[in-house]
Amino acid sequence: MAQMFTRTTGASAVHGTAGGRAAAACITVAMLAAAVLGAGTASAAPPDPVTASIEHLGDAVLYQSGLQVYEVAAVRPVENISPPADELVLRRVHSVGDGFPGAPRFVFVGTPLPEAFVVAQAWEQPGVPSGIIVPADPVTLEQLPLGDDLRMVSVLTGPLGPFAGAGMATPYLG
Repeated sequence: MAQMFTRTTGASAVHGTAGGRAAAACITVAMLAAAVLGAGTASAAPPDPVTASIEHLGDAVLYQSGLQVYEVAAVRPVENISPPADELVLRRVHSVGDGFPGAPRFVFVGTPLPEAFVVAQAWEQPGVPSGIIVPADPVTLEQLPLGDDLRMVSVLTGPLGPFAGAGMATPYLG
């Protein structure tokens, strides 16, 4: 049985100013640095300055930065696999008010991703997307043909501020 979330929508205006674009560039670099610096650190020590600044920027600034933000829109069983496993369907979120309240959100930098996609869960990390992505219809969440442009996602750290994880989107090279 597939797990679904209730959808709500919100309106938000994104204004492109020189200062906003500069802030967005700084946030993108900070997100990459936080992903690299934060990987593998699980202690009670205060967060490093990069992670602390991302956590205090606020959701609105993060969405305006151009980062690719996705939420888990559904969790469903993978067909024809043994032992049984679940796959995640992620759908892009364009503002703080979009999407499903309480659904885990992930932020990715790197290769552009489709509006929605299906992906496996990370080994021994339920709910964390990892691996080759398959495009999905953003409305029905049904899997679309794979195509020639293979891409993959890897979550490198998390939680990070309002996100369950932050990671990279890259071409799949085989």
